[in-house]
Amino acid sequence: MAAQKPQDTRVLIGRGLAGEDGEPRCFITLPDPRTGQPASFLFAGGCVQEINWYKQQYSSWFVGDRVLSDGGLYLCSPLDPLLLLLPLLERARAQQNVFTDVEQILSMAATASAHLLAQLLDAEQMGCLCDVKEAGGQRYYRLNDDLVVAWLTLKAQQAKAALQASPSAAFSGMDELAVTAYAAGLLGEYLAQHWQDKLAAALQLPEELPQPMHPPPAADHGSQPSEKKARMDPKEAAKQKAAESRQAAKAAKLAKEASGMRKLSAFFAARPK
Repeated sequence: MAAQKPQDTRVLIGRGLAGEDGEPRCFITLPDPRTGQPASFLFAGGCVQEINWYKQQYSSWFVGDRVLSDGGLYLCSPLDPLLLLLPLLERARAQQNVFTDVEQILSMAATASAHLLAQLLDAEQMGCLCDVKEAGGQRYYRLNDDLVVAWLTLKAQQAKAALQASPSAAFSGMDELAVTAYAAGLLGEYLAQHWQDKLAAALQLPEELPQPMHPPPAADHGSQPSEKKARMDPKEAAKQKAAESRQAAKAAKLAKEASGMRKLSAFFAARPK
């Protein structure tokens, strides 16, 4: 076997990579739940995981006796398989609009590795998105939009509760509407646009979030006061507000740390005789 080239080595962190022998660990190709384009996922640790790439500006890795100048990191995190199943259910309904079994639904992915998702799905999970019929000991499913919206609403509410329980100061300074929009935005990263719109309607999100009492000065100094600004997506507005809260918290922390420091001029003051 040819020796692996150093530039081919990458660092990847994920669940179940050091699992028991015989447990499946492989990369699978599935449609991206938001765009529908083929994307790679990691199947390991009894779950499917999305793959994100992260890299600091100046970083390297020490692997064995070698140094990898590319300090990038592939970080894998578990993903709800129903989010990956949703576009496949839509394809199955668009083709036939009849009740079909799981294998037929997974075949909509047109990839050999998609069948691995069947290990992660049961009738109770499928019932979150589909109407279910049983015949001859076999269950068949068909997508139900109302069930999907109800499930997405519950997911958004769970994400909102997790954000509010977070120790981060960024979320503690956000009101209920902003946190709800932020949670919907996080979930929207895995949804096609029409599902994002239906979720926003179910959560009663306005087209534009209300402005804070004392908004920061506009960065566009060349614009005239009479010019109309483009509407900002509520999810983007919530993210911007969270970023502003983080910056304010960081500034307050630095000011607190600086309050206990001596001024530079104190080191050059005349010593008492």
